[in-house]
Amino acid sequence: MPSKEQTIVEHLTEFRWRFLAVLIWFGLIFLVSLLFAADIYKWLTASFEQKLIVLGPDDILWIYISLASLVAFSLTLPFMVYQIWEFIRPALRNSEAKAIFAYIPATFFSFVLGLAFGFYFVSPAILQVLLSLGDGLFAVQMTAQNYLAFLFHTTIPIACLFELPVIVAFLTSIGLLKPQFLIKYRRYAYFVLLVLAVILTPADFISDLSMTVPLILLYEVSILLSKMIEKRRTS
Repeated sequence: MPSKEQTIVEHLTEFRWRFLAVLIWFGLIFLVSLLFAADIYKWLTASFEQKLIVLGPDDILWIYISLASLVAFSLTLPFMVYQIWEFIRPALRNSEAKAIFAYIPATFFSFVLGLAFGFYFVSPAILQVLLSLGDGLFAVQMTAQNYLAFLFHTTIPIACLFELPVIVAFLTSIGLLKPQFLIKYRRYAYFVLLVLAVILTPADFISDLSMTVPLILLYEVSILLSKMIEKRRTS
C-alpha cells in the first residue's frame, strides 16, 4: 500500500513539473511575441488601405496581448503534446508510444494550416458578405479590436477542426477507431459539419458552401488516413 501511494505521489509530482514546464515555455514565447506584436498586427491588417481605429489605450493593450497569446499557444502546442506523451509513455506499449510521438509535429502543422486557411480564404469571404449587408445603410467604422476579434472567431475554430485528420489517424493507430465506423456514420458527420459551417459563417449560401466543402474534404481525408493506417496495422 505505501509503495502504491508513493507511485501516485511521484506521478502527481511529475505532472506538476511538466505542467510548469509548459507554462514557462508559453510565458517565454509570449514575452518574445510581445516584441513582434506590432509587426504581426501590420501583417494582419495589410489589406486595409486606412489604419484601423482604437478607442483607447486599453484596446492597444488588448491587441498586443491577444496577438502574443495566439502566437504563444500555436508554438506551445507541440511542446505541450510532447509533455503529455512523456507523461503517459510508461503506460503505453512501444507501438502506441511511437504512434503518439509521430503525431506531435502533425498537431502543430494542422493547427497552423487551419489558421492560414481561415485567414486567407474564410475570413475575407465572410467579412465581404457582412460588409455588403450594410452598403447604403451604415457608415461602417471598424476598430482594430473588432477586426481582430472577428479574425479570432473565424480562424481559431477552423484551426481546431483541421486537427480532425490527426485525431482520427491517432485513434486508428491505437485501435480505438475503425474506418468502417467513419464510413457508416458519414451522412451524420456531413450533417454535423453542415451545421458547423452555418454557425461559423453568415446566412449566405456561398459562404456556407465555401465552408462546408473544406470540412467535408477534411472528413474524407480522415477516412482515407484511417483506411491506410488500419491496413498497415492488420498487415
